[in-house]
Amino acid sequence: MNRLKTFAKYAIWIILFWIFSDFFINMAIMTTYKSIDLVGDKPNGITISQMQATSVNGRAKILVNDSGLSGKYIKLDLYSDIDNHLGTQYIEIGNVAPGETKEIDTYFKISQVKKYGVSIQDTAGESTEGFMDTAMSAITIFISAINLLFVL
Repeated sequence: MNRLKTFAKYAIWIILFWIFSDFFINMAIMTTYKSIDLVGDKPNGITISQMQATSVNGRAKILVNDSGLSGKYIKLDLYSDIDNHLGTQYIEIGNVAPGETKEIDTYFKISQVKKYGVSIQDTAGESTEGFMDTAMSAITIFISAINLLFVL
């Protein structure tokens, strides 16, 4: 019975440590994101609710609330602090019904992004590498780590 109590104590300590460390790791990651500046004018019908970057990656949340923009593309340009062009992404808006707001999330793995530009295009050009449609979830990271272990 003593051994079972000791095992239960260790299990509780491990679970508490995991929850505690997971919380503080997420807090540390979220505080590294800083808002970046808009270059030029923002198009009508688009609201940038979040545009943040760290030194190595970033995220954007764009709200489209104009049905006249259906079928068009959002061109997202990223720049360094000395206005060097770092990357471009064309995001398809899709269909937006009148009175509806569509939220578009995008993520990028491009270093040293300090400024961004947004415009509306009728056709999509060629996007540069470094953009993702979804953030890497814990499951994706776990599966990637397991794959890496089997490869090595």
